[in-house]
Formats: sequence, structure tokens, C-alpha cells
Amino acid sequence: MNRLSTRRMRLSAFGLVSVLALSAAPALAAGGFISATAKAHDGNVPGNAIDGIQTTRWSADGIGQWLRGDMGSVKSLSALDIAWYRGNERSSKFVIETSTDGTTYTQAFSGTSSGKTAGLERYTFAARNARYVRVTVNGTTMNTWASISEMAAITGGTTTPTPDPTPPTTPPATGSDVFGVKMLYPTKTGGETWFLKDDALKDSRFDPQDPITRNSDGSWKMRSSQVRMHALTSTGYDSNKIPTYDRDVLAGRGYMQAANDWKNVEMTGFIKVNAVSDSSDNFAWYARGGRHNDGLACEGSSYKGSLHYDGRVRWQKESWHVSYDQTAYKTGTSALKGRWVGFKSIMKNVLYNGKPAVKLELWLNENADKVTWKQVYDITDSGQIGGDSTHCGGSVDAMPITWGGPLATFRWDSASDVDFKWLSVREIAE
Repeated sequence: MNRLSTRRMRLSAFGLVSVLALSAAPALAAGGFISATAKAHDGNVPGNAIDGIQTTRWSADGIGQWLRGDMGSVKSLSALDIAWYRGNERSSKFVIETSTDGTTYTQAFSGTSSGKTAGLERYTFAARNARYVRVTVNGTTMNTWASISEMAAITGGTTTPTPDPTPPTTPPATGSDVFGVKMLYPTKTGGETWFLKDDALKDSRFDPQDPITRNSDGSWKMRSSQVRMHALTSTGYDSNKIPTYDRDVLAGRGYMQAANDWKNVEMTGFIKVNAVSDSSDNFAWYARGGRHNDGLACEGSSYKGSLHYDGRVRWQKESWHVSYDQTAYKTGTSALKGRWVGFKSIMKNVLYNGKPAVKLELWLNENADKVTWKQVYDITDSGQIGGDSTHCGGSVDAMPITWGGPLATFRWDSASDVDFKWLSVREIAE
């Protein structure tokens, strides 16, 4: 008899393929699952994903393909390990859901694999009671295939009545950018990137709007108390090429001017405040819109990650110019004046309870060593932050700003002497 005693059952009426273990063989028990079911397969059957062997796999082509594991009984589940086939070559977009009865599912996680390893990656979430775990794959950075070599349930811990549907707060380390600054999320394959050129005055995709000068250490100086420095995509910016500002239309197509608008981004900059007139004012790295002025009010949508000169942090949601809703302040660090600080503003689309939402994170590198980053804010906007989108055609006032925009902006006010360096904007995988 083979090491794995199984029977295959095809349910053609429902398009389901199931591989059930007749005995709890050690290889099947290794990942905590007694059986695996999938929406479809290409000959690489679902049982391959729970056999404890990473050289086998389950595969199926098409957006929305899913793989379900059955743990045999209800257990406390706190994480799922997944080894993605060719996971070192591409990132997979996926959702993890759990169920106690196999009928009603609750989302536990939504995100993207790192694209850096074919080994097991762990996706954690608040512990919950579950028997079934379903992974739905919505394509990769290369194609529409869903392929999992192995998955394993991480059980134990204390269950909580309310699951956390957001991605983990500590994204995987993915190396450094062109300045040697640590990247917190991987750059999307083929995605938009912008790094401040060594000669910023000749950077055609950088619009500081006010004069800047070079410091002896290679950094740049801005002497203006109202700063809006724009980073453009490779397409550039032209408001005449924006056909509509209707919020429902923008949310449906995902961008304002062009498909490569800044949307899922990790914005980074290092700054040093030398003179400030109002310590309660702030730096703000923002995106998901265009120009912010009264003449183009509905072009001025954005999420603004704010770092105040006194060390406080928060997010601001600008439905249009000028209509703000803010999150609560948190203490991020000590006062900024006189020292270099690294600041990252990260925004990416996720699903929250099965609906579009935006995950917002702020990170600080307090000693400016380019490496030691500390997360100081993490919140997901599923509509609870508020808003006034109906002013610009939206059907729901508080709808998340899920579309991209042609400009990413480094902003500050009330600081008349600021040094800056290592500015960048990178498109990250959704």
C-alpha cells in the first residue's frame, strides 16, 4: 500500500475536487489538515498541498481559485503557513478565510506574498475557532495561476470573538533601495518607482515648486514655510487628461489620470528641521490625487501621513480640497528639531470583511541609520474615518479612497529651514 491511502472524489456538478485521507497518516497530519478540497485543479491535486512534501503542489488557473483545508475538528487557529510554488519568482494576491461549519466563512487575512521565497511564509491573525481554512488566490504578478506547494495550520492560543482582517503589522524585510534605505514592502514587479536624482535640479519627475540648494553633505535645503514637492509618475501630470472626478467612477477603474497613477505606495524621506515657527505643524507625505487647490477641488483627494514637529503622528483623509477627516493623534517620537529622522508613509488597498479598504501605516527611523524602522501608526480605512465623497459624485460619503492619482507629494508648513534627502516613492503590490 502507498504511504498515503487516499480516494479521489470528483463532484462535477459543483466543479469541486476533493482528496480525503482514510487514515491520519503522519504526512497529512504534519500540516494539521486531514483533507483538502479545491475549486479546481490542473492535475496537481489539492491533497498535494497538505502532504508535507514541498516538491508537490496544488495548481489551478483563473482569478478566484480556492483551496480549502479541513482540520477535522474545531480548533483555535492563529496563523497559516503557506509555501507558494515559484514563490521566489512572483507574488500571489490572496485572502484567507475560516469557518467552523464549512458554510459560513469569516475573513482572517488579505494580502500578498513576498515574492522572495518558495519556502513557508507565515500569515498571522487574531486567534479564532475554526475547522476549515480557505485560501482564495486572485492572481500573481506574472499571471492568473494559483499554486500552493504546502500549507500548514498554526493552532493553539486564546480565541477572540472579533477577528483581525488586516495584514500583519510587520511586513517582510525585502532589502534596500538605491540609497541603501531598508524597504518595508517589496516593489511591485514592473511597478512605478521614483528616486530623487543626485542632481535634483535636473530631475524631470520632481517638482519642488520653490528653490532648493545643495548642502555640503549632499543633502538638499528648502527655505520656504509652505512646501509642496511633487513626485510624478513616468506618465507625468496633466489635469486636462483626467476625464472625470466622479468618486464612484474612480473607485471602479482604480485611477484618476492613468493606470500607473500612484496608488499602493511606500513613500520615504529623511528630513531635518532647522527652523520652525509652529511646533504643532507637520510634515505630510501623501498620494491618491493630483493638485490641491480651490480651482480643482475634486482633484484634491489624498491620504496624508502626518509627522508633527513635536513628535506626534496621525493620518488625515482628504475627500476633496478642502474637506478633512482625521484619526486620533499618537506619540511617534520626541521633538524633531535639529536631528535627521526617516519617515515612511505607506498606503495599500486591502479587503476588510470582503469589501475594499485601505491599510495605512506610518514608520520612523529615529536614528537615521536607514535600517532601524519603528511602526508608529497602523489603521485600516473601511469607511470609519469619515469623509465627504458625495460632494464629488460619490454614492457614500465615507467611502475609502481606493484609486490612484498622478502626484505623490512631500509637504510641510511653518518650517522655514528644512534639509531633506533620500526621497523616494515605490509602487508596492496590492
